[in-house]
Amino acid sequence: MRKGLKWLIATFLFVFALLLSLVAPIDYTPLDQQPFYHRMMEKLDTFHLNEYQASKALKVGWSQFSIVPDHPVVMAGYKPREKFTDVHDSLYARVMAIDNGSTTVYFISVDLLLFPPALKNLLMKRAKLDTSDFMYFSATHTHTGVGGWDPSRLGKFLMGDYEEAWMTQLADEIVHHMQKAKITMRPASLLSWEASGMKHVSHRIDKSGKSLVDGKLRGISIVRDDSTKALLFTFSAHPTLISRKGTSLSADYPGVVISELKKKYQYAQFLAGMVGSHGISGLPIYEFPFVDLVGKSLSRNILGAEQIPEGNQLSIKTGRIKIEHGPSQLRLTKNIKLRNWVFEDLVGPLEGEIDVIKIGNILFLGTSCDFSGEISRDNSFDEKAAAVNSKLIITSFNGEYTGYITADAHYSKSAHEEVRALNWVGPYFGEYYTEIIEQIIEKSDQ
Repeated sequence: MRKGLKWLIATFLFVFALLLSLVAPIDYTPLDQQPFYHRMMEKLDTFHLNEYQASKALKVGWSQFSIVPDHPVVMAGYKPREKFTDVHDSLYARVMAIDNGSTTVYFISVDLLLFPPALKNLLMKRAKLDTSDFMYFSATHTHTGVGGWDPSRLGKFLMGDYEEAWMTQLADEIVHHMQKAKITMRPASLLSWEASGMKHVSHRIDKSGKSLVDGKLRGISIVRDDSTKALLFTFSAHPTLISRKGTSLSADYPGVVISELKKKYQYAQFLAGMVGSHGISGLPIYEFPFVDLVGKSLSRNILGAEQIPEGNQLSIKTGRIKIEHGPSQLRLTKNIKLRNWVFEDLVGPLEGEIDVIKIGNILFLGTSCDFSGEISRDNSFDEKAAAVNSKLIITSFNGEYTGYITADAHYSKSAHEEVRALNWVGPYFGEYYTEIIEQIIEKSDQ
């Protein structure tokens, strides 16, 4: 009897100790008392953008190619899925190169769930750029693309084995098409525009209608001296219009918008906007008929937007700043998280940055997350940018990934997976990103 009791107690203590080694309470220490916060503020104090004055008129080129693997690969976007069985519409990598005589900036996007960190790392090593040149990454965030691009334990579980040969091939082809975009550049003028897509946006977390959403289509247009035209655009709604049971590859609504735009433009490119808490409003039907409906509606709004000339002799500013993080806080319950060592074993360390390109008055900020448009609306980012003569475009998925950054008001109230399971950083990060972005906006005018 006593021996059995001892074994029971020993087993209980072992399980308890094991549990304590795997989980811990959420850290609610206020932001201004966190060491990582003070490190970030010190970093921002000395951060500045590199400025390259125009020595020539703008020249712009572009290129694209299909990235569909030559063999079936597991799909990415939801829980573990089957390998794709067919291609409804092809997936692409796209490159736009803009040069002002002093620097060349490359906007590089892929029709994938996000821009894979492994692919970014390969490109940083393989793209032999001049020291002044700059790469800016994003993705369409399609949930009906391919996986196989994440070598972490969690990545392999969710998106299949890491396709190293495909990643290497993809990096080499992107480098080739960066060169092609630069070789084919022609003198050009840049225009900016905004359009409303509000009727197609809903809040994925707060269904009450009280939380603000960002419903703007934003972008730039290019008109070259040979009359060829290109357009780069963003929107903040998740491309999740196709059933998660489907096994057909598709770029979702961004692909339809691009197809429609190419009836009047020679090239079009989509960068996912502030998608962190935003989805498409209303789902009268699923699958491809609704994709076409939304895509054609958005394209009509873009084509009807007022085009504002920005000129052809424009300075370009660029910069990157690494985001400081504390230990990861992937929640299991409202107040319990995985310990950091477990998170890093599954996912890897938290690594993120904000990338900045400013062309004339057009300010692009690339984030390493699903960044929420609600944060932008709550804190009047557009108005603050306008106050320093800038037109702001914030994008997600810049080649690092740290989960979802949503408004802090939802953190302790919502059980939605975007707040509970997909926030990897902990409370107060809406406020944290707000401070960082506001300071970058101010510094972009210095």
